[in-house]
Amino acid sequence: MECSEEGKTILGTYVLREEANVWLKNAKMRLGPGGIAIPWEMFK
Repeated sequence: MECSEEGKTILGTYVLREEANVWLKNAKMRLGPGGIAIPWEMFK
């Protein structure tokens, strides 16, 4: 299947955005009231 560079960029952006949204949703649940704090060191 052929895909233009613009199409690849759009698809890649969409996939990354969705992955980030899932991560943020999960992080908010953990960091919410009574959640576990995640220190910056874990992200390095």
